[in-house]
Amino acid sequence: MSKKFTKAWQAIALLSSSIAFSQAGNVGINTVNPGSTIDINGSVAAKYNAVTSTSYNLSATDFHVSYNGTADASFNLPAAISGNGNFKGRLYTIKNNTNFTITVNPAGSETINGNATVSVPANQSIQLINTGLTGASSTWEVVSSGSSLAGSSTGDYITVVPSTAQTVTTGSDVLFSSVIASNNITYNAGVFNLKAGKTYVLRCQLHATDFSIVNGYAAYQWVDASNNSPLPTTTTGVVDALNNYPATSIGGQPEAYAIYKPTVDGTVKVRLETAGGTAQLHAVIGFMSITELSGGNGSGSGTNNITASNGTTISGNDVRLGGTLSQPTEIATAGNTLSVTGTGKVLLGTNTVPTGASNAKIVIDNGTTNGALQIKDGTEQLGYVLTSDANGLATWSSTVTTAFADNWTSYTGTLTNPFTGSPGGGLSTGISVVIPAKGWYFFRCGVTIQSNCNDFGFYINGIGDVWRTYCNVADVQMMSPRDQNRVLYFSAPGTYPVLAVKTNATVPAGFNIGNPGFYLSFVKFQN
Repeated sequence: MSKKFTKAWQAIALLSSSIAFSQAGNVGINTVNPGSTIDINGSVAAKYNAVTSTSYNLSATDFHVSYNGTADASFNLPAAISGNGNFKGRLYTIKNNTNFTITVNPAGSETINGNATVSVPANQSIQLINTGLTGASSTWEVVSSGSSLAGSSTGDYITVVPSTAQTVTTGSDVLFSSVIASNNITYNAGVFNLKAGKTYVLRCQLHATDFSIVNGYAAYQWVDASNNSPLPTTTTGVVDALNNYPATSIGGQPEAYAIYKPTVDGTVKVRLETAGGTAQLHAVIGFMSITELSGGNGSGSGTNNITASNGTTISGNDVRLGGTLSQPTEIATAGNTLSVTGTGKVLLGTNTVPTGASNAKIVIDNGTTNGALQIKDGTEQLGYVLTSDANGLATWSSTVTTAFADNWTSYTGTLTNPFTGSPGGGLSTGISVVIPAKGWYFFRCGVTIQSNCNDFGFYINGIGDVWRTYCNVADVQMMSPRDQNRVLYFSAPGTYPVLAVKTNATVPAGFNIGNPGFYLSFVKFQN
């Protein structure tokens, strides 16, 4: 009994030496005077979890999750809870250790800082805190981020060294050929490509041998590669002969140095502005380097640009299209969708190319609501229609008129005598008309028929007659009038069969015996 009692007091003593409780209700760990609700005088450990799955559901047991997968991934946040179980203040840290993108999705209609999703680019991280709100609210807030929501500094850099000797003189460009390290800065044949709005530190140090004259030298600077003008902040580096001519030892003087912030995307290089004689740049010793001067801290306050995976540029809190849009992109706000596809189509109100729109460049889907398109240029009026000229330039006009001259379209098919059988309508003629667009059409038709008394006609079902003649005497005669005109309206384009009708069983003694023979042609004159 005595031993157990002693061990209990020992445990209490150990705890009391590391945990303290103040009268204010604070708890201190490794401190006797806790100043906060929990005051820890020492390190804190929380769960670290590394995953490779491309779909991961964050849970109550997660704190820090690192992604090490081999493709783009989706991380799904838990749904907020109202009342008991509400986890307001819960923190998640998500670190992307890959060259892929993590999309963080809140549950249902919940949002992250008002956004439906947040992307964590390659080698970036984000920390989120739960607000305790539920439903269509900002259930999560971004505490800190290197994600595409808040922007970050890219840390661009490049270092280039020589691999072969180079003979130089006045006006020579320095052509080092070995890139030993780089990130987001490209280099080709002495020229570096820099981004607008970023601040760079530029350094170059050259070493040379074998000057062609006594006291030979070469002065070099950082210049604008487009016009060879020195950068405003460049210093001048000098290479000279340290020993007697011909100098075989290495000569070197202060490096060329510049701090440069281009206002537009541009190129820079190192150029020998003056030289005494010629020299050989050393094949091994020397370097050119460019380092981006940090302009952001990952919290959205940075001024440097980064380019997102779909081609948009992010500068601080400003997102813009700074170049070619390289992936299909969708902007969806309250159900109103603007989608730019990878095939050069712009979709409004939908993100799906509808049937029949495979060749369309602009698609507007307004559901069943009228007024999906409005075009105003000052010429619009009630009842006007959009009319194209020969170059496809459209303006509003009162009618669409097609000149009749040389613009008639004839029927298709081969005419057969439809009047050899029983009376009635729907008789086949073997011919059709192809209507290219809805609108009003002017038809002209002529045929000569020799027959006893009968009524004969040609018509388009549901549209109207194109030619008709009536019996006026009982004797065999040429049916008249021979040439007739009609004005017909077609509500839709298509191929329309031309049918025939006769009122009795009389068979014509002669069909299509005139000169000229049967004709039927038409022209559109108004929409």
